Amino acid sequence: MAKREYFAYLLRLWRENSDGSWRALLENPNAEERIGFANLADLIEFLENKTGEAIGQDRLGGTEPN
Repeated sequence: MAKREYFAYLLRLWRENSDGSWRALLENPNAEERIGFANLADLIEFLENKTGEAIGQDRLGGTEPN
């Protein structure tokens, strides 16, 4: 039987002000690991690299609103 891959993170999202970019923080509950992201594009890039699967804008429903 193949080993199942599994990732678990606590995701926090916030903005410094109402017209600012969303920021993100992933926390790994199984290790003392925190990874911060200045924007959602960086978060998506991290997840794509971690899983080896491209998400791409077409699967996200277009571009991020301003």
